[in-house]
Amino acid sequence: MTSLVLASTSMMTMDLQYFLGAGAERVDADVKGTFDYSIDGESGSFSGTESFKDTGLLLKAGVILDKTHRVSLSHRKFSKDETDATTILGSYDYLIPMNEQFRLYAGAHLGNTKVDFNYMDFDMSGLTYGAQVGAIYDITKNVEFELGFAYSKYNVDKSISVSEGADFLDANLELEDSTSMFAGLNFKF
Repeated sequence: MTSLVLASTSMMTMDLQYFLGAGAERVDADVKGTFDYSIDGESGSFSGTESFKDTGLLLKAGVILDKTHRVSLSHRKFSKDETDATTILGSYDYLIPMNEQFRLYAGAHLGNTKVDFNYMDFDMSGLTYGAQVGAIYDITKNVEFELGFAYSKYNVDKSISVSEGADFLDANLELEDSTSMFAGLNFKF
């Protein structure tokens, strides 16, 4: 009971500042695939890595604690060539003040990514984790501009196997990693 009282008392003395953010994010992700097939008497196999590049909307909400720690939840969605990717991330950033208006930050993120392949009518999802760095500039007291870079690794893969008579397709797809750059505005209240 004492620790609950102490924790609630320390939370009341913390300087909390909530924010909502929106911006654009450019992602470059690598999708690795291997395929074995036999269709109408012709068989073969191939493998390779395809780059998925797109720009999407980034939305986030969070709280800044004591002007040096930032915790946020973000949502991003990308679409290209009948493939949709949606990521929801929780992030922590350590803010490094350079002066009254300018801060650098470094942090880590963890969440989930779901990829829908509409042309093949299947999806895959899994764990996403990585790190980010960036800069924040206060335009006004309640509006800030943010520019950042992130690197993410994925535990997102799926194997499919389809057969009809002598014809078959065995495929394995894996979302490996991505780099991204984002820019946007945060509204503090």
